[in-house]
Amino acid sequence: MPLNDYLAKLDLTKLSMRERALAILTIAAVVFIYFGYFVAPMVRSAKDLSAQKVSLKAEMDQGTAQIPLLRKRADELRQSAQGKETSAELAGKAGDLFPGGSRLSELLEEMTRLARLRQIEFVSIRPDSIEDKGAYLQLTLQIDVQSRFRELGDYLLMLENLPRAVVVKEIKVETRTDISPSVLAHLKTITYLGKE
Repeated sequence: MPLNDYLAKLDLTKLSMRERALAILTIAAVVFIYFGYFVAPMVRSAKDLSAQKVSLKAEMDQGTAQIPLLRKRADELRQSAQGKETSAELAGKAGDLFPGGSRLSELLEEMTRLARLRQIEFVSIRPDSIEDKGAYLQLTLQIDVQSRFRELGDYLLMLENLPRAVVVKEIKVETRTDISPSVLAHLKTITYLGKE
């Protein structure tokens, strides 16, 4: 029997007031459940998908806009790499002017790398003196660093364990209120460079 025929034969006048109220409440509950649990989540999901689509499109547009910048940066890096080959040749010439120049830069790079590992900030590094000892050169460096006391101790231990001889001849530690809890340390180090 079709639904329309069934609804046409349904006579609500035969029902009592209580039964009518129950029928209306039941129909309202079914409609509420249908919309609340089936229609509303689908609408929310569609809105979320549309918002995700918009954000993905914005990200794609941003990525597309960055492609020329990345290409330009890649070209700059290629040119920089070619420039480094030229600077390596210049460093070789500088090594002729200052014996042990390239080994000195390697030593300084290693010292700064170790400092970064221990969160030590270099204030200054400057050569104090260089002495010719015949087969090698003795280079004295004045190094000023700022760090916490514990990290300073760890850094000194790392310097001691370097493969190249680095001797800390003097150390002066000062505390200042403007950099507290850090300390300022003045190191006088000696390293030895072979002559080329």
